[in-house]
Amino acid sequence: MNKKIKISIFTGNRAEFGLLSPIIKKISQSKKINESIIITGSHLNKNYGLTSKEIFKDGIKKVHELKIKIRKNNSTEFTPLSISEIIYKVTKILKKLKPDIFLIYADRYETFTAAIAATQMGIPTIHLEGGDVTEGGTFDDNVRHAITKLSHLHITTNIDAKRRIISLGEEIWRVKNYGYPVIDLIREGNFATPSEISKNLNLSLNKPIVVFTLHPIPIEEHNFDKNINNCFSALERISKNDVNIILTNPNSDKGGDIILKYLKQFKNKKNFKVYDSLGRYYYHGLFSLIKKRNLSVVCAGNSSSGIKETAIFGCPVVNIGKRQNGRLRSNNVIDVDYNSEKIYKAIFKCLFNKNFKKKCIKTKNVYGGGKTANKVLKLLETLKIDKNKLLIKKFKWKVEQERDI
Repeated sequence: MNKKIKISIFTGNRAEFGLLSPIIKKISQSKKINESIIITGSHLNKNYGLTSKEIFKDGIKKVHELKIKIRKNNSTEFTPLSISEIIYKVTKILKKLKPDIFLIYADRYETFTAAIAATQMGIPTIHLEGGDVTEGGTFDDNVRHAITKLSHLHITTNIDAKRRIISLGEEIWRVKNYGYPVIDLIREGNFATPSEISKNLNLSLNKPIVVFTLHPIPIEEHNFDKNINNCFSALERISKNDVNIILTNPNSDKGGDIILKYLKQFKNKKNFKVYDSLGRYYYHGLFSLIKKRNLSVVCAGNSSSGIKETAIFGCPVVNIGKRQNGRLRSNNVIDVDYNSEKIYKAIFKCLFNKNFKKKCIKTKNVYGGGKTANKVLKLLETLKIDKNKLLIKKFKWKVEQERDI
């Protein structure tokens, strides 16, 4: 009988787990893999939805909780102190688990710490969603590309990202372009029905809907209060058009606590609803109302999910500020700065301009057609774990011909 491959998966926040969930589901069904999951960060923080509940709800059994000290995220030492603590604790867990493969996702500092620990322990590490670009004032690019150079295999969501990773000196055989895993969930119709949304979110489906999420941008903190205020001023004005506004909590980056204070002010306001986390089940369900109920729905804020997960629903997006600058996008996105009037006009156009809504319905999704999880599973099940080959990386100075990419 062949020995099962031991794979450990790391996740540090709700968004990351949602992206990984189609892959985790496939891995858990495999008879060739013995999987475990390490969770930390906002998964275990009640201020950000305590999203570990979603993981246990999915029936995942081998979950290892990595609890870290809850610090005020308005200080410059918040992230480096968290990084040092996570490295130490991830190392201890990995020493116990002894995985053959370590699977990590995207560009969060929690993921960076996990990559440092695993690669320094000689554990072959696979990084998903590297090679993307976000030039808008976060440290995501720095972290993402650092994780790329630490990792041994790379799975990208688009061809541009694959080319960037190869241009960073990674050997072509190490880089696979499999598409965006969340498209799998959407293609399967794995989201809330209109009746579930109406009942469980206590939401009228006869009114237009704005789904709004704003994350902090550390290097813009000097203008942050003003920027947030401009966003909410525009939302208040939009709500007076008899529009439902759904607000969700930010991530746990420095400045997130400022946004949380604003959200508290809207909990009892007419036409506003505030949620710690919708989860992708309801998040995608809301966007599905566009085609299922011919309802006007717009996604607004500065989350990457607005850029990557809406086109397939034909959902218009108002992307605010510079956080997503450089990210590949479809034609359903309107970019605006933190100007209240511009935000209001952009959201109004997305909700009430018939021509623009028709354009969004027809827009092409640039993040693949699904089946990403199947491709990842096949790679994992057939991967020859030759540490001499996987761990010893050769820097390629010359990028091969584009036809080979």
